Amino acid sequence: MDFADQFRKSAYVQQYSFELEREVSSNILLSAGYLGSRSDRLGIGSVNINQLDPGWLELGPALLEPVPNPFYGNPLFGNLSESPTIARNQLLRPYPQFGALSALQVSAGKRRYHAAVVKAERRFRRGWGGRVNYVWSRNDDNIFGEFNAFSEARFLALDNYALDGEYSRSITDTPHRLNVSGIVELPFGRGKRWLDGDGLANALLGGWTFSAAGFYQSGFPVNVFQRLNNTGLLGDLQRPTVVPAVHPGHAGSTEENLETYLNPEAWSQTPAFTFGNAPRTDARVRSPFRQNWDFAFQKSLRASTFIPCACSGDM
Repeated sequence: MDFADQFRKSAYVQQYSFELEREVSSNILLSAGYLGSRSDRLGIGSVNINQLDPGWLELGPALLEPVPNPFYGNPLFGNLSESPTIARNQLLRPYPQFGALSALQVSAGKRRYHAAVVKAERRFRRGWGGRVNYVWSRNDDNIFGEFNAFSEARFLALDNYALDGEYSRSITDTPHRLNVSGIVELPFGRGKRWLDGDGLANALLGGWTFSAAGFYQSGFPVNVFQRLNNTGLLGDLQRPTVVPAVHPGHAGSTEENLETYLNPEAWSQTPAFTFGNAPRTDARVRSPFRQNWDFAFQKSLRASTFIPCACSGDM
């Protein structure tokens, strides 16, 4: 059963930044700065308010033992009324007459973002210009309702009584990003190095510019979870246990590790009636590095440009 949290609040975000710029010549600008933000009361993923309190873990296997079912034979309790016995952990729930109760839009999310930015810019002059900027950033949060293009969406917490325990590197964290862009006028046509004049060749080859824009970006951290939920607390998720000193990735390029991108030896199955210690996101290994480039050729025409042609036909 899902419901909107009646105690949800409006989120608030504080942003701060500073930047130093220096013009080293009439057309070159250098700058360095810092960007930061602090966000609180953000909406997070689904919170199961009917999970058992972790204090019951001390019962161990006794959580799963069958006991007399007080709901048996009463159709008001749906599936819970069908058997004369019921698992003990169901009766230990805060609301034993229900299954999972998922609160949505819970205002328990927080995010901290920090970034250092350096930039160099050459203003367009004498036929070319460009810009380069590099961003180093860190993004931490406990918002388990987010995902990226490489990770399976898991909108659930390991322990719904400890939402701050979900605080780790954001699933959208990309610590390195380099942006490059530029534009160049090709040296053909009026006022240029070659074909400076009028005529058909000037009209066809003059006025062209070439531009490019691209970026290189770090991959996203991965999220690893355990398919078998063996906590016995009737929560929604279990995570594996980290194996010390074993790196979760493999050496070599992405192409060399398409079938074995993650090293399964880096995690082990968590014992029953305990919580796994793997973090919500693991930044020790990331999705593949990303890059993208866009190129364009553009031509500008003067208003008086006329390209003669020989043609025939009825008017």
